Amino acid sequence: MTKHDQFRFYKLATILVAIYIALMILVNLVIVQQQAAMLKERGADYALIIKQPHFDRQKWLRQNKLQVLMPQSPNRTKLQKAVTDIIDRNHSATNFSTRQTVNKQPYLFYAHQTDQPNFVLAVPQQRFWHTLPKIALFVTIIYLMGSCLFLYEFWRQRHHFFDHLKVLVANIHHIRHKEVPEPIIFKKDASLYVLAQEINKLNGDMRFMRQKIAMQQGSFDRLIDHLPVGVMVINENREVVLHNEAMGTLLETKIAADKHPYIDDIKTYELTRMIEHTFRYRKSHHQEIQLIQKQERFVDANVVQLNTVKSKFQALVILYDLTEGRRVERMQLDFVRNVSHELKTPVTAITGFAETLLAGAAEEPATQKQFLQIIYDESTRLTALIQDILALSHLDRKDQSQDQLVNVYELVQANLELMQQKIRQKQLHVSVDISKTLQIKISKMKFNQILKNLIANGITYNKSNGSLVITAQVEKEQIRMHIVDSGLGIPSDLQSRIFERFYRVDQARATHKSGTGLGLAIASELTVSLEGELTVDSQLGVGSEFILKLPIV
Repeated sequence: MTKHDQFRFYKLATILVAIYIALMILVNLVIVQQQAAMLKERGADYALIIKQPHFDRQKWLRQNKLQVLMPQSPNRTKLQKAVTDIIDRNHSATNFSTRQTVNKQPYLFYAHQTDQPNFVLAVPQQRFWHTLPKIALFVTIIYLMGSCLFLYEFWRQRHHFFDHLKVLVANIHHIRHKEVPEPIIFKKDASLYVLAQEINKLNGDMRFMRQKIAMQQGSFDRLIDHLPVGVMVINENREVVLHNEAMGTLLETKIAADKHPYIDDIKTYELTRMIEHTFRYRKSHHQEIQLIQKQERFVDANVVQLNTVKSKFQALVILYDLTEGRRVERMQLDFVRNVSHELKTPVTAITGFAETLLAGAAEEPATQKQFLQIIYDESTRLTALIQDILALSHLDRKDQSQDQLVNVYELVQANLELMQQKIRQKQLHVSVDISKTLQIKISKMKFNQILKNLIANGITYNKSNGSLVITAQVEKEQIRMHIVDSGLGIPSDLQSRIFERFYRVDQARATHKSGTGLGLAIASELTVSLEGELTVDSQLGVGSEFILKLPIV
């Protein structure tokens, strides 16, 4: 039992003892009252007996266990002195009863003073243990046994109660620590039955809540992990408590799963300053910053306060990658600048020669023919440039064309026919090594545009009396085509850039101005849209070989 229960036990035992003492006192009072009433009756009887001279008064006194005392008796015993004192104190009273202790023995006295002779009857005061010792002993034993049984039952119930209570407390501890509680069964009338039922309900509710929280946490973790933005939560101790994979990718570091200082992962001063200012001023911050790392990366950074309480303050760091957007913006600006530059050249040439003709050069037939030829060439180049720009714009749209069977040989021949004039002008030797029955299922519009641009590139930047070889074969569920020219070739350090828009090798541009600088870019982007691959192998002064690989549906 606890100290409180021990105190209650001792208190209950004390109360039982007090009840026994009170009971004894009450029984003694009843006995005294009955003895006083009997003494009064005996006094009235003795007043009659004393008037009969032949009655044996001594025998009667012995039978009733009484003593008779005369107030004027010369015997000066302590009992006689007590009677004298009683008479002196109550000399005006007639008949009365009183109690007084003589020699540590309580006595009951009855004084008769109504007529002569006066006398006082005395009898020792009776007590329960003296009057009825056997009954008193029996009652005491019964009471003692009942009290002991009562105290034992109290101790047993409290001990039983405390044992069950410890089990219930242990069950609550198990519930708090996600452990299985110990089963316990109570009767419906047990004092802890309601509490046990509530704990069982609490266990069920907590288990349901934990399952629900686990599901929500799992969904939240999956959501966080699949967010395209970097997420990191930092607690009041500047420790990382939550992050996703995107954050590690943006920071180019592997973020540990356990708690650790955030400065182990974030090395950019601007971002750490935003985080520290959020903790210091309890305000959210937003800024576009550049992360200091191997790869140049621009991010839109948000540091948001989650709690205002200092002991539970947390900061949420959100990084949105702007690198691709900035790259697209630069590409768009470069595209506009290049388009403006490329359009300006033919337009300026056309305008200048037209003004010259209007100024009088038209009167000279030779000069007129030369200028008109230049105007025609530049307008043709301007038309080709506009067509390529329109082709690029179509690349940004979702392709709605359906795949169809295409004869590769016939499509190559059709494009060569369209370019026969340029082939004859440069006196090129063209060789086509493609099976006439080779067919593939593909988007005909895209495939035709790729072939057109690659063949045009091989003709435009080829040398006079050169060669152009086109081959195709099927290898491992893909078609592999080679377009080989004997042109000027491309330096090895520039080969990775020839598929950029408006990029042309300087040596080629010096002697060949008919190209737009967009053909290879269009071919490359169309190849990617068809899940293929376009590469180049070139040697300066020898020629170039373009290798096209496309999957066969």
